[in-house]
Amino acid sequence: MKRTAIFALALLLTLPALGFAGSATSRWDMTIGGYVKFDMGYTTQAQNQDIQYAQRSGGLNDNLADKYGNFYSYAGETRLNFLVRGPDAWGARTSAFVEGDFRGNQANGNAGSNAGTFSLRHAFMQFEWPHSKLVIGQTWQTWGFLPTYANSTLGNNDLSPFLKGIRQPLVRFEQTLAKDWTWKLGIISPTNTLGSGSLTGNGETLSPGVDGYTLSQMPFLEGSFGWSSDKCGNIGPWKMLFALDGFYGQQKMITGITNSNGSLTYEDKNINSWGISFKGFVPIIPEKKGNKAGALSISGVVFYSQNPGMFMSSSNNGNVYNANFGYTSGVYNTLGTNTINLTTPAGQAAYLGLDYAAPTQYGGWGQASYFFTDKLFINGWYGFMRTNVSQAWMNSAANTNAAVNTTQMIANLLYDVNAAVRVGFEYSYYNTRYAGYPAVVGGVPTMSKDGAASSFRVGAWYFF
Repeated sequence: MKRTAIFALALLLTLPALGFAGSATSRWDMTIGGYVKFDMGYTTQAQNQDIQYAQRSGGLNDNLADKYGNFYSYAGETRLNFLVRGPDAWGARTSAFVEGDFRGNQANGNAGSNAGTFSLRHAFMQFEWPHSKLVIGQTWQTWGFLPTYANSTLGNNDLSPFLKGIRQPLVRFEQTLAKDWTWKLGIISPTNTLGSGSLTGNGETLSPGVDGYTLSQMPFLEGSFGWSSDKCGNIGPWKMLFALDGFYGQQKMITGITNSNGSLTYEDKNINSWGISFKGFVPIIPEKKGNKAGALSISGVVFYSQNPGMFMSSSNNGNVYNANFGYTSGVYNTLGTNTINLTTPAGQAAYLGLDYAAPTQYGGWGQASYFFTDKLFINGWYGFMRTNVSQAWMNSAANTNAAVNTTQMIANLLYDVNAAVRVGFEYSYYNTRYAGYPAVVGGVPTMSKDGAASSFRVGAWYFF
């Protein structure tokens, strides 16, 4: 009797799940897709599969992260997506796309303690007319986004410091002019909408997703003007393409002020955030009748920006991209670190010398791809990034470990076993320069400002 009661209770609890088990139908036309991804490898430094910067080399002291290598393996890049096509609206074809992976909620691409948790990548709807499109939801930014690397690099963080692209909530309108010209214009969220971090200052904690960009009380604007044509042939889905992209917004830089009477007030100044980029794809030798054997292409992006915040896909090891500033007075301060105390002579001097200086970054990446056969091909990438920050900023102990210059070289060989399976081998080299030395003892740096690392990995995809 007891077993019967337990079985009946278990059945009742599973009835809701059984009602949906095995169902892949939708009210509208729905397609399920994605892939299983696995890679493993070895780094010459003590880093994991998400390496994107080299740790600094040792000096007077050993650097543990540089002294030992590490073996890694990972399957969290596995993805699952749903494409839904519904009824027309306002004369436009409608669709929606939702995608997630198992890397966890890692807005900057670094796997953490919640790695393995299913997390949102894309969630957007589209309205498509014959010559225009409206996109609403979370998807890739326009600025500098050129995914010729998609499903070709084995490392998830390959190219991340060099304007690889980032997904943000946005509303964007796209219009085709004549046959080959297109312009895009939209508004986009400049903050980390998926992360849990927020500004904290003087005992006050703001809600997650609220920072100096949202406190400027305006979204960012993004735009693009480009040309693309198949007159020179194509390689897979890619044809000749050139585009000029950009964005603009403001951050409210906030400083806490402790006044002579002990009261706390805030002062702010709006700092411009902007960026321009040029991107292109050239099929030097196009595929012939759907066969890629002998095909050769080059592609890449170059950019220049000021205070881009979340518009860069990398955290840059020291949040240089997240609006850290140098002051001519040598004082370093943002909401969440400290305040200027006007009750002290040092604080009064710092306040008189306060001068915000927004950092700028420039760089980019280039890619060359050659197909030995229709299924066997080789890729090579070179990426670089330089950060222009004030000497006062670099002299601050808070910014010692910020990566201000970095380069990356990648080469891999990929083979498509069939339409579902792709395997490959990849070698990556990283070189990084940091803002300062951790410490100097007797005039000798304890560690170097620079570091270099290599990574060797093999990987496999199963597309469905």
